[in-house]
Amino acid sequence: MSQQYQSEKAFLIESLSLVSQDMSADDLFEVVKPLSHQYCMLCGTQNLLGLHLQFFSTADQQVWARAKGSIHQQGYQGILHGGYLSALLDSGMCQALFQQNIEAVTADMNIRYLHEVPVNSHILIKGKIISARYPLYKVEGELYVAGQLVVKSSARFMAKGFGKKIK
Repeated sequence: MSQQYQSEKAFLIESLSLVSQDMSADDLFEVVKPLSHQYCMLCGTQNLLGLHLQFFSTADQQVWARAKGSIHQQGYQGILHGGYLSALLDSGMCQALFQQNIEAVTADMNIRYLHEVPVNSHILIKGKIISARYPLYKVEGELYVAGQLVVKSSARFMAKGFGKKIK
């Protein structure tokens, strides 16, 4: 295991202690992305300009990751853009599906912004499957800053390749 992987796991455990039960490194398992997702702008390992988010799952089938906002994701001065926060939620929910070996795309998404998120915030991302009935999956996502829930979402995902293709 790489030093970066271990370091990210340690930081995640520290962040989780603010919102969840105490966990150890043994309680977290890396979510394996399908090959078709390696260039994702948020979690892809092959995207040079991507965020390279690392997601980990827990025994209760939730997935977690950390992100840090910067001025490059700013909307209003000093506040992270809602679209950036939405993308983090979407990524977390997608990873919840990946940890169950499901490849699906977002069909619709409802977001509730509870608080403004300052630009340089350390953000904890959570994703969880609520129901799974092929080809539709209901998933929820949450973002936390310093242990406080700041944004939450619910979405429906459709199995990848199920819908009509554009010609």
